[in-house]
Parts: sequence; structure tokens; C-alpha cells
Amino acid sequence: MGRTCTICNHKDHESINSALIGSESLRTIADRWSVSKTSLLRHKADHLPATLVEAVAAAAVAEGDNLMDRLRQLSRETTSILAEARTAGSKDNNLALKAIGRAERQLELMRRLLGEYQAGGSVNLEESPEWQELRTAILLALEPFPEARLAVAKAVKNVGA
Repeated sequence: MGRTCTICNHKDHESINSALIGSESLRTIADRWSVSKTSLLRHKADHLPATLVEAVAAAAVAEGDNLMDRLRQLSRETTSILAEARTAGSKDNNLALKAIGRAERQLELMRRLLGEYQAGGSVNLEESPEWQELRTAILLALEPFPEARLAVAKAVKNVGA
């Protein structure tokens, strides 16, 4: 007959389960509840409720989705500011260049987040509607500055190369 799981029978087993799902080290958990690391490992592998693990994973995905939504909204606002800066009545080239710089940082952040989201899969930003819109806005903003426009277009093209 097999051993009885000391964690399952522990009076604080729910708290221990939560700690095992979190980012605490096994040593810290073992010390806090006076149990062995081996018992924790065995319990985590064999008895940790799958629904608890799935719930934590679902919460992490939801948080990531929310972050991406907020980043997309921020990107739309940046594109709007860039469009305002390039209107015929506005000669605020400084604002346009700042908006372009901000948009570049947002794209880099999106690339990193999407890369982590897809667990190492490749991300093709060129197909992203947000990137298409932003690229168009950047190039239109730079129309009055042909040399800068050409330099940006070349730099953007070389990023994927």
C-alpha cells in the first residue's frame, strides 16, 4: 500500500497548494509549513489539483490579453498624435519625431510581448494591421522631409532582414 500524502493531509493544504502554484521556492514553502521538499515535489507532481493549475494559467493569459489591449490603444493614440502633427496647418516636426520615436518603442514592446505569448514562435509584424497603419502614418509624416523619409523607410525595411 502506498504512502499517505502529508501535504494532502496537512491542515493548511489549500495554502500550500496556492504557494506551490506561485513563485515561492520549495525551501521557503517547506520551512513555512514544516514539511519536506520531497513531499512538496511529490504532491505537486501527483496531487496538485489540475483545476487550480489551469485557473492560474487562465488568469495569466487574461492579464496578457489586457496588457496587449492597453498597448494597442496606446499605439492608436500615438498614431493619432502623429497624424495631428503632420496636418497641413501644423508645423510641429518635433512632435512628429517624438511620436515616431514613441511608436517605435511601442512596436518593440509589442514584438517582445507577442514573442513571449507565442512561446518562441516567429512574429510577422509586417502583416499586423497596427504596423501597416503606423508605417503609413510615419511615412506620410515624413513626406516634407524626403531624406529623412528615405532613411526611415530603409531602416524599417532592414529591421526584418
